[in-house]
Amino acid sequence: MRTLADKNLRGFFIYTTLVLLCCAPLLFFLMRHFYAEDLDELIIFRSDEFISKRLPSFSKEDIDHWNKYNEDVAIVPYSDLYVFDKPVKEAFFNSAEGYPVDYRVFYRKIEIEGKPFVLMSHIPMIENKDLLATMGSQYGLLFLALLVSLTILQRMMSKKLWKPFYDTLDKIEGFKLESGQKPDFEQTTTIEFSRLNEKLNGLMVDNITIYKQQKEFIENASHELQTPLAVFKSQLDILLQQPGLTQSNTEIIRSLYAVSARMTRLNKNLLFLARIDNAQLSNMEVVDFVKILHDQLMYLRELAESEGLTVHVETGNSLNLKANKLLVESLINNMVVNAIRHNVKEGIINIKVDSNCFKVSNTGIDHALDQDKVFRRFSRSSEQKKGNGLGLAIVQQICIMHGWEVSYNYKNNLHVFGVKMFN
Repeated sequence: MRTLADKNLRGFFIYTTLVLLCCAPLLFFLMRHFYAEDLDELIIFRSDEFISKRLPSFSKEDIDHWNKYNEDVAIVPYSDLYVFDKPVKEAFFNSAEGYPVDYRVFYRKIEIEGKPFVLMSHIPMIENKDLLATMGSQYGLLFLALLVSLTILQRMMSKKLWKPFYDTLDKIEGFKLESGQKPDFEQTTTIEFSRLNEKLNGLMVDNITIYKQQKEFIENASHELQTPLAVFKSQLDILLQQPGLTQSNTEIIRSLYAVSARMTRLNKNLLFLARIDNAQLSNMEVVDFVKILHDQLMYLRELAESEGLTVHVETGNSLNLKANKLLVESLINNMVVNAIRHNVKEGIINIKVDSNCFKVSNTGIDHALDQDKVFRRFSRSSEQKKGNGLGLAIVQQICIMHGWEVSYNYKNNLHVFGVKMFN
């Protein structure tokens, strides 16, 4: 991929090259035309000079002597076949070249001692190949100088012209909605960039406002749900202790217990996300990621084996990071639990810590998940799977808070979730 400035420069370079190349033939013919005009002026001048200065005292006895020492202006016998008083092009043998070459020739009728003669003034023309070589070297230098100078000028102008755009682009790339801070764009006198900044300002303000409203709503709703959920569970406990319950009544109460537990987990996760979004868990300390992982695996391994899954763990001795311990525990828990819930019968889970990278891979559905939805809140690969679709969203928010990178890919029939952790 190329930058917009480079694409513009490339188009300018191609267009300039084509124009200069197309102009080359025209330049050649113009040079040849003006060169011929200059030669014509010269041979006419020589003819006029001979008539005005030499002819009055010229005799027939002087013709042979004159022709012997003057090749450019010669006196030849008269013939009506010549084209008089008009420069023409004719080919003559050139002793220096050893073959006929083109000449510009001017014939004029004169009289010497009352007898008609023809005064022939001529001069050899430069050959096409020599003219092309001369023009090619000069035009090539001009061509190169123009391209280099215009390219440098265009690049400098583009850099200055596009500076506000790239400043805006850099600030957009660094913008984080959860920070709630709108970047200040550079003032510009370019109408298009000014309009772009104005629209972006409006969009960011609207998005920040909506995001804050959503956070407040989720947090308030989660807090408000805690009491009804607690009351609902306590009422189920009382109901379960009532005498005379049938098997059917007991099954209904147990299903309500499952729904209550799921709603409680959902509410707990929503509150946890709200705390992360509001930076309530921003206190950092140096933690050993490997030790925390092994502590979490003490009960997560039992959960996986109860589902008939095989767990393989590969770690080093230690990995010290500056992070929030509670969030690290949550990240490990959510990634491993996700691998357990979205697995297949007698499947496997591979857990690896290597070079500041934490990877959890697992068997599961036989195709890749949607990259655009896998970390989205309430996104689930299947309605048949347990969970509320917040686990991976929590993982992503934890990574964003710590400046880590979370990724997903499908390789060798395994779903691989990785976290690149930077100190």
